[in-house]
Amino acid sequence: MRMTETVWTDEFLDKKRTECDPEADEAVRSLTEREVTLANELMTRLIINEQPVPEDLPPSLRRFFDDTDTLPPWAQRPLILEGQRFFNRCAPQMLLALFCASLPSCYAASKGVKVLHRTGKMGRDPAARARQRLFTSPRPGRSGGLLPILVHALQERFGGFMRSSAGRGLPTNLYRRILETAQMVVDVMAPDQGPGNPAGLEPGGRGIRTAQKVRLMHAVVRRLFAQEGRWSPALGQPINQEDMAATMLAFSVVTLRALPKLGCDSSPRERQAYYHSWRVVGHIMGIQGELLPERYEDGERLYDKIAQRHFHWSREGAEMTGALLALLDHVTPGNLFDDLGEVLIHHLLGDATATAAGVPRKRDLMSALVMGPLIGLGWVTDETNDRNLFSARLCELLGRKLMEGIVWAGRGKNRRPFRLPDQLRETWGVQGWERAPEPEDEKATA
Repeated sequence: MRMTETVWTDEFLDKKRTECDPEADEAVRSLTEREVTLANELMTRLIINEQPVPEDLPPSLRRFFDDTDTLPPWAQRPLILEGQRFFNRCAPQMLLALFCASLPSCYAASKGVKVLHRTGKMGRDPAARARQRLFTSPRPGRSGGLLPILVHALQERFGGFMRSSAGRGLPTNLYRRILETAQMVVDVMAPDQGPGNPAGLEPGGRGIRTAQKVRLMHAVVRRLFAQEGRWSPALGQPINQEDMAATMLAFSVVTLRALPKLGCDSSPRERQAYYHSWRVVGHIMGIQGELLPERYEDGERLYDKIAQRHFHWSREGAEMTGALLALLDHVTPGNLFDDLGEVLIHHLLGDATATAAGVPRKRDLMSALVMGPLIGLGWVTDETNDRNLFSARLCELLGRKLMEGIVWAGRGKNRRPFRLPDQLRETWGVQGWERAPEPEDEKATA
């Protein structure tokens, strides 16, 4: 849909906050009304262990996956392939932009971040656990309907915290959630790897399947919040159309805006190709066409409008950003990059958005302590020019070390290790698909 003449008014976007995803919501509603032991087992495998969609799923759920696995008629395969090649060329900087620009911009949205924060707390709050006992079964193997199994899966993915990295560990399930978001980006942008392993957005590609699973989990979250009855109508519906569009734009527009500041230049064609790929993902995930502008420049305008409406500091956003920064410090090697995440977020997003995400500007002394050694190595200049502050060499190195870190970090019990396509590993010299040993704290809490 061409959006050149469209004006995204407050009235229009307010309406979109009341709209969700009827197709996915109906698929979940239909299943939760039946107690099917087979569905429990199959959905547990599907969500937790990342198995392909089983052929013997209940008809309504099978129908959902079949109906949502095709690309929209406006999808342009040459543009998608070009977007995937662009990702492969700039993958280290792309992942650095995900951690230090895209995700913090999501946490700056004071209304939308409340869903992420609430799902991150599931399983920790005793009162919440008491409420969940009203509609969950205590063990996943017990028959009792699909909803208890999905709740258990959500708790496995999002519930509970380890201690902070300054103490004995990391926020386990937020850590997991962040890594799974990075996995989705890689799955969507994966190139063709030969027979049986097509490109991410080709028929049978991991990107399509991952997007479908996330869409289904969004519907589960909405169902849980509706049953809990504590969601404020002033926030709009949980995971509504505007918030979903904002997330898609964070992964496309925000990433593309960050790349020049990380030493990765792009042509207008490459920017449109990468944006188009995410526009296709947005369609697969149930975002309405009115919120999927065709041109990258229109996507920028929509993102800026949503940011103007919603970017304000919140306690929830600050906690999410804190978990993100703890993970970034954890997976990057040594002490040289300590505290660089905060500086990069301000550099990539600007002070206003970084502060809204809960990253206050470092004191001058602290900034000097962080930046001084990097200036001495020639990786940072003493100029304030946005493009030249960080050298391409530093950003590529940090991005590559981040890739290595998330590959080796592991994603917890019952999860496959982080998947990085062979072509990407070979291009950037990243080692290992092997599963790293789990921390003792995670073994105890997973």
